[in-house]
Amino acid sequence: MQWLIFSKTERERLHPLNVALFLMVMLSVPFVLQDHIGMLALVHLIFFITIRQFEVFRYLMLPLLYTLMMMVPLLYGASIDVIGILAVSVQITLFITSSQLVFTLVRLEQMGPLFRMLPRLTRLTGLVLALIPSLLRTWPEVKMSHRHHSLSEQLERMAMYHLLPIDAVPSRLRKLTLRDIRTGVILLSVSSLLLTSYAYVGAVVLPMILLCSKGAFLDANDYFKRQQSDRTA
Repeated sequence: MQWLIFSKTERERLHPLNVALFLMVMLSVPFVLQDHIGMLALVHLIFFITIRQFEVFRYLMLPLLYTLMMMVPLLYGASIDVIGILAVSVQITLFITSSQLVFTLVRLEQMGPLFRMLPRLTRLTGLVLALIPSLLRTWPEVKMSHRHHSLSEQLERMAMYHLLPIDAVPSRLRKLTLRDIRTGVILLSVSSLLLTSYAYVGAVVLPMILLCSKGAFLDANDYFKRQQSDRTA
């Protein structure tokens, strides 16, 4: 299943509008989906294990902490809605996994040209948006290379190294191509399933749209051919 990451180059060529659409739909899934949210969260976790992205498990401490805090009234003999607490915990878990899927599958910096349309209003937003993925990728390296420095100095060095002002982003949105329109229509069609009885199907298929491309299948074919040739050699 390692071939799933091979379409990264094609995902980086996504039109900013499609990146924004994918971001909004993925973040809305935990709130729109009413049934099978636990199963979907499990599917997300299996996906992360498959592509060997284990960092998401660190963030799962948040729903666990929430659950423990909500259970505290039991120590005083109070009654609580256990089912409701667990449902919210699962929803928080699904929101975390959906968010991490966005960071894994697309580059949010690609949305930069969208923010140039309203430069005064969205300059700060675009700046933060351009920084977040870089900060997440660089923090472990900065922490190791400057482990003898204080936390404030580490954060300052990381910010200075990755400060990408929105002015550095291409100023114009490139024209929509037929491929961009086709991708957008597919994303909209699948997102519309979230409002039907097939919501679970749409939520599962949504991330796969960005992975199952022609280039991904060609790369997968080459990958498995190399694996077979290595075994026979």
